[in-house]
Amino acid sequence: MASKTTASLTASSSPYCVLVPQEPLLPWISDNVLAILLPTVVYAVAGGFFHLLDVYELFGSYRIHPSQDELKRNHVTRWQCLQIVVRYHVMQIVIGLFLSYGNEPPMVGDEACKIHQAANVVRSIPNPVPMILNTIGIDARQLSQSTRASSATLAHIIGGKYQPVTNSIHALNSSSSSSSNILSSNDNFTDLELTLAKVSVTILTPLLQYLLALIVVDTWIYFTHRLCHVNRTLYRLVHAQHHRIYVPYAYGAVYAHWLESLFLDILSFVLAGEIARLSPRQSMLFGTAATIKTIGDHCGYVFPWDPMGWFNKNGPEFHDLHHQSWGLKYNFSTYTVFWDNLLGTTWADKEAAEKRYQRVRDLTRRKGASNPEAEGPLVNKEMEREVTVEEKKVE
Repeated sequence: MASKTTASLTASSSPYCVLVPQEPLLPWISDNVLAILLPTVVYAVAGGFFHLLDVYELFGSYRIHPSQDELKRNHVTRWQCLQIVVRYHVMQIVIGLFLSYGNEPPMVGDEACKIHQAANVVRSIPNPVPMILNTIGIDARQLSQSTRASSATLAHIIGGKYQPVTNSIHALNSSSSSSSNILSSNDNFTDLELTLAKVSVTILTPLLQYLLALIVVDTWIYFTHRLCHVNRTLYRLVHAQHHRIYVPYAYGAVYAHWLESLFLDILSFVLAGEIARLSPRQSMLFGTAATIKTIGDHCGYVFPWDPMGWFNKNGPEFHDLHHQSWGLKYNFSTYTVFWDNLLGTTWADKEAAEKRYQRVRDLTRRKGASNPEAEGPLVNKEMEREVTVEEKKVE
């Protein structure tokens, strides 16, 4: 851990505003390393949880596919899948450690320091207002003077800058000497400035960062994923490996060719973190949420209390359909349905989908009844050819 040193902020900041290295969440590991390892830990726990549900056949009524379908339809065993999944996480950790090598702990100030900076930004926002009003023929100075009696704050905005509406000194934390120093009498921030600054620092800025990161990941994965289906060479050599699993299960979520793991998955999060400027702790939250979402999409269960289903139609049913031989050209998105809806690649006919699902179940049961010992890639390939032919009859 680097020794505690202080760093002055920019000239526009208070001279009392200093930065220090952020203490790690856990004393025995840096936040940078923890942000890299945490998604793997979450993946193992969540994947293991759903595996236990599969093994002990719990919540069977919420399964998308009957449990016996997995042996008859998937072209890869769970053991083979697990080896590829372990490789994926080794790649993710090694790349993360390489990219973060030499990174020092983030330099942070106390909350009052951040709010002081934000308040300066808030104070500068009204500066263009007089020019805009004058451009459209409104005398900003006169309007500011006429509204001063009814609303001093509005008058100051129209005038192009805030002026203190109170002579009191605002301190965010009276018990903190640094806070009272930072928000000194020379600043004279108004209540509105401080309120807007605090909302920006504690809520708005982090939300915008997470939203930007989500947009980057969702956009990158949609178009690279769709490219893997449109380009037959890419599909045959790379993406087809992921689609050897027709009946998804949780810990098989990242079962894929190593090139897909690198360029479709890992690279998307590297780009998102850099573009959105996520801190290590923000990366922990974002990576954990993304991992849980990915596990949930492949878990094979649809629970009525799934929180993702309350505000986003992109869930286990949405992605499971994409894993079917008749759904390969639909539902490419991983986190939202924005791009699928916009570009017309969302499977919208629920009735037709249910007919196809039922056809697959019937064929699986018939195949199992005629040869109860049959399982493995050869039988699966034979059955999938039959499924493809039969599904064309269901229109």
